[in-house]
Amino acid sequence: MRRLLRYIYRNLLPARIKQSIDIFPYLRVPYVDSLKEKRVIVLSPHPDDDIIACGGTVYKYHLMGSEITVVYMTDGRKGNHQYKEEELVLIRRDEAQKAAAAVGINKLIFLNNRDSELALSRKTVKELFEILMNHKPEAVFLPFFLDNHHDHSATSQIFLSAASSLASCVCYLYGIWTPLPTFNVISDITACLEMKIRALHEHKSQLELADLVGAVTGMSRYYSVMNNGNGYVEPFLACSLDEYRKLGDIMGW
Repeated sequence: MRRLLRYIYRNLLPARIKQSIDIFPYLRVPYVDSLKEKRVIVLSPHPDDDIIACGGTVYKYHLMGSEITVVYMTDGRKGNHQYKEEELVLIRRDEAQKAAAAVGINKLIFLNNRDSELALSRKTVKELFEILMNHKPEAVFLPFFLDNHHDHSATSQIFLSAASSLASCVCYLYGIWTPLPTFNVISDITACLEMKIRALHEHKSQLELADLVGAVTGMSRYYSVMNNGNGYVEPFLACSLDEYRKLGDIMGW
């Protein structure tokens, strides 16, 4: 029976009916460099995730005249054990501000949750809810829900709870600790790579631990294979807010 239904869906149904049955139509469509939103929010689990994941794309939005707000979900205190935690919180806040200036981010919001302890709490959901209601974003960038870091997956859960009253937006999912298993948006950042690297250099406390510049540049070059092998790109899995809610239901959130 399942094979029969699959055959009917693929071969007999008109396209307009397929679209009405398909609950994830947005996920199945490639959107190459289709960025156009004017109000953008980036949810960054830690100070530097925003630049690593979408620093070049953020700079493109800046050049378009978009209003860009970054929300740092945690304080980054666990990012380098060579520093005392409270000292590192201040250092990373300063680094984030300098990096934001490099790529044209308009506003930074620090929620100050403890690094590595982010949870679906009433307080954090309320804070993010108020941010979303005040800014009414057309686009929200956030970690892919299967990204292999507790704070990253928690960010997705918190967003889904906080966005309950948000009418609509495009969700751009990015990968940090786990490469995206699939994506439908390829943002060409070749012309913006220099600014992204300049911003990344401001996160000095993190560069002491790893060659993030080399890693980010290498990944952007690798993903350019999907862009005819030219330049540097940032990939995203884009979907409507409704589709992301359905994904959350499947995940049991």
